[in-house]
Parts: sequence; C-alpha cells; structure tokens
Amino acid sequence: MTPTFSAATPGRGAQKDPTERHHMASDRAAQKELEPGSFAAFLAQQRPKTDVELHEELRKLVAAVRDTGKAGTISLKITVKPLDDSGSALSINDEITVKRPERNRDNSIAYVDSFNNLHRRDPSSMPLFEDESDIRTAADPATGEIRDIN
Repeated sequence: MTPTFSAATPGRGAQKDPTERHHMASDRAAQKELEPGSFAAFLAQQRPKTDVELHEELRKLVAAVRDTGKAGTISLKITVKPLDDSGSALSINDEITVKRPERNRDNSIAYVDSFNNLHRRDPSSMPLFEDESDIRTAADPATGEIRDIN
C-alpha cells in the first residue's frame, strides 16, 4: 500500500503560512544570538576604543621586548556590573595594564657622610687634587682613566 499525502501536509507541496515563515526566521535569529561569538567581535562592538588601544600598546610592548630581550605582559580586565536590580542593563568597563621590560641600568658608587648625604668622592679621605675641577680635566669621562696633566 502506498501512503498518500494530503495537500495540507507541511513539506510536501503545501504552501506555508507567511506568519509561520516569519516565526521561523525570528527563531533562527534568536538561535544565532545564543551561539557563542568571538571576544574580538565583542570588543569591536562594545569597546571599539579599547580594541585600538590594545593594539597600540601591544606594538609598544613588542618594541620594548625586542629592544631589551626581556619579557613583558599586557592584560585586559573587563568589569561587568548590574545597573539595576533586574540585571537587564549592565555597565561594562575595562582596564589595560602593560608591564614593559626595562633596560638594565648601570650602577654608580656613592659615599655617605655623617649626615647621610651621598657624595661621588669619599668625604673621609683626602682629595687627590687641591681644586675639585682638576679631577674633571684629569679624568677621561668615557673611561675614567686619569690623564697626565702637564
């Protein structure tokens, strides 16, 4: 026996009601809204300036890492708070934190006097030259070597 279909059976030659098509389209749109999106799309839509700022800071961080040979970090903190008791409206804020690596800085030597002041020369020792300016002309500033003054 061969099954018979009436013209009212959906999907078999029958025309669907236009309101039914509208409901199906809105159901698909609602389903799409429930699907997980990308974080990049969220930033572009909700926080477009943050997206641009993150990119600028990342470029600066990469330059600093290349310059120093040390690691650095960039962090994005998103804060979401309810605006009312219903929770249907939310406040979204962000905070960008960048820790750029720093170059190693050269140490210097300082001497302490009895009043806890720092000096380039040991205040408890006798000066090598009578006039303090003589030391600057006698020493090579690049190497610190003392030159022969005649």
